[in-house]
Amino acid sequence: MYIKYKEIFEILALFAPLKLREAIRETGMKLKIRQNLEYISKNKKQVIKGLRDKIKSGKKLNVAFFIYDETKWKCQSIYDLMEESEYFTPHIFVTKNCAPGFNFNYQRPETLHQVYNFFENKNMRVEYAYDFEKNEFIPFKDMNPRPDIIYYCHPWYIYKTQGPVITSEYALTYYSSYSVPSSMGEQEWYLRFHQYIETQYVLNDITKNYFSSKMDNKGVNLKTVGHPILDYFYINKDKVYENKNYVIYAPHFSVDDNTTLKWGTFLQMGDTMLEWAKNHPEFNWVFKPHPCLRGYLRNKNLWSEDRVQKYWDDWAKIGQVYESGDYLDMFMESKAMITDCGSFKTEYFMTQKPQIFPKSEHGMPYSPGVEKINETCYIVKTPQELTDTLNEVLVKGNDYKKEERKKVYQDCGYENNYAAKNILDDIKRTLGIN
Repeated sequence: MYIKYKEIFEILALFAPLKLREAIRETGMKLKIRQNLEYISKNKKQVIKGLRDKIKSGKKLNVAFFIYDETKWKCQSIYDLMEESEYFTPHIFVTKNCAPGFNFNYQRPETLHQVYNFFENKNMRVEYAYDFEKNEFIPFKDMNPRPDIIYYCHPWYIYKTQGPVITSEYALTYYSSYSVPSSMGEQEWYLRFHQYIETQYVLNDITKNYFSSKMDNKGVNLKTVGHPILDYFYINKDKVYENKNYVIYAPHFSVDDNTTLKWGTFLQMGDTMLEWAKNHPEFNWVFKPHPCLRGYLRNKNLWSEDRVQKYWDDWAKIGQVYESGDYLDMFMESKAMITDCGSFKTEYFMTQKPQIFPKSEHGMPYSPGVEKINETCYIVKTPQELTDTLNEVLVKGNDYKKEERKKVYQDCGYENNYAAKNILDDIKRTLGIN
């Protein structure tokens, strides 16, 4: 019956006035979402029964971590804990995102080899979920092993046969954001994906309550557990690190009005930052751009390919360009960070080292938790303020916000939370595992 409704709505939309056309399509989309949610709900009971029967028979459940960008891999603690479990066998499923060719997120199939090698070099179980010869996505149900649980590491550009609606036929689906939520923007909760996923794990109750107030499903699938990326600091709290004198410049990609966040200050600050770094070889420089920055500059014709390449090459001459997903050791071995990236605010804050924050005048407001962290940063709004602050904090060593950071750190409550354990405990409860 729904397919007939959908066809009617599409036909009506073709001939209706613009405003009515938009209303008709919105109604059609709501019907589609409702139908998919009913379909997912119908599948759930049978899937759980099947997984419980598998466990009772003494078999482990295959867990697939879905990923197409290793820089967004933030679930190592969950993978490792599942590796130790008697109930789960974790795998990495590497697949291509399905962004179209004109999109700055477009991904060529050959780049997946880099992602695959990242996990293979860590001696993890990794399989391709993309057929290079046929240039097509492999439905997860046809993968060997077929997953019983799918843990999504990205909420967008997911091909339909690998998405939570179809995979709900045979697997439970879970998700946690690859970034520590830094804004209350709709990109964190408004996608159909966010409603279709069985369980979305979030950082804290503040985040959960806000998302719930905005989501059409009232956040019934949200659960507070902490964030897996912060588990690193819990697991390594007694580790002794070498001071390698790294100073990290990590600019965000949202550099113009075509983005929602508008946090990026690279166009205003990037050249100043590079020139200052060239004049201060006493520091070990690391350029760690957001994974989308390079493609965004070219795709939006903000910089030419030659200019982008020269800028990246100039950083490589005085330090290192670091675009890998493993960076928390480097954070702990560093001296300071200069960044306007939202997620890094919380991640780097855990090191208790100084952050210099080039702040955009037009950026989206941050979440309450990140705003507290922002207050402990050295905020700069112009290239001159950036230069002055670099001289004061790095050259003179006047870290006058150190005590303020300590106080907020003690109040934040992140240090003793183990998100991976909370997540596994929740999954086991769903499956009736004591």
